[in-house]
Amino acid sequence: MAPKVFTPRQKFPDESEAAAVGPFQAAIKRGTPEFAKLVKNENPDIVFKDEEHTGDDRMMTSRLSARVDDLAARVKREFPGLKLRITEAWDDSTIHAPTSRHLEGRAVDITTSDVDHHKLGRLAGLAVEAGFDWVFFENDLHVHASVKK
Repeated sequence: MAPKVFTPRQKFPDESEAAAVGPFQAAIKRGTPEFAKLVKNENPDIVFKDEEHTGDDRMMTSRLSARVDDLAARVKREFPGLKLRITEAWDDSTIHAPTSRHLEGRAVDITTSDVDHHKLGRLAGLAVEAGFDWVFFENDLHVHASVKK
């Protein structure tokens, strides 16, 4: 059974990301047919960090977008006045591991809009409830969540 509140470094299910969401296949590059299959999430109940100023943090698979939208609604109910905040989604930079699900548009790094690290444990629990296939309370900066293809 999934925890309602995670502790730091806790993941659910308690297995590797690859075991939970499937193996990494290939990085999606801008301008390719695979990139054209990603969707742009325009949910007004989500704050996108977008430090690159490219809109890349809005790009994701349709499966991930559906889970993100569900989580955004849960965050609004759980933390009135706050929104889900996405710091990373699809990315084609080299800041991630070579097999990162971010490179496939299947992962997000998330916080609440007030960036309160004390809420991250509950945010991870809400992500499981929203249907993410793998959730990891990675550190005191964010929760990492990913989906199957």
